[in-house]
Amino acid sequence: MHHDPLFLKSCSDCSASYIDCRLSPGEELLCIRCGKSLKKYGDPNSLQIAWALVTACLIFLLMANVRPLMVFDVSGNTQSNLMITGVESLFSQGYWPLALLVFFSAIGLPILYFAAFWYLLAGCCLRLSWPGLKIALILVETLLPWNLMPVFAVGTLAAVVKLEQLGNIHWKSGSLWVGLLAIVSLIVMRFFDRSFFEKIITNLNIS
Repeated sequence: MHHDPLFLKSCSDCSASYIDCRLSPGEELLCIRCGKSLKKYGDPNSLQIAWALVTACLIFLLMANVRPLMVFDVSGNTQSNLMITGVESLFSQGYWPLALLVFFSAIGLPILYFAAFWYLLAGCCLRLSWPGLKIALILVETLLPWNLMPVFAVGTLAAVVKLEQLGNIHWKSGSLWVGLLAIVSLIVMRFFDRSFFEKIITNLNIS
């Protein structure tokens, strides 16, 4: 087995330390203390699971953007907010840098990230030599650290705590979709392995 150390981990059964490393086809990483299987090279079923999860993320993202997040009630005046209306409100008040940050972190980059990941997984699962798979791989790798939906969800909760001091907050269905998206996107991130996807693309003879 070749060793390309990424970071130190611990076995979930016996807590023995091991170095997570890239695996080649057919290889398996075993715990030297208890023999537990720690990691296997690219189980084909994992691709299908990842594809299903990314498809769900795209649906969650759509619903999070078309359904109101919350209703804010101050002295009888109510306002229902979508993600995009929050961006528009920041723009109208002159906070355009913050508006751009919110737009790209909560809408623009997640759409590009999940769309590229879906395209990559679809091509790999179906074993189709679609054009642009290498570009999709680069996009996913580049945008992976910028998947800020979990951060956005936490930020929304923090904002609600502040707003509750001024009026009443009523959660709407959009917040549920944001929460689901944040959770599933964290799971999806664990399925990305550049070397694994590169091998599949190479086998598909992508130029």
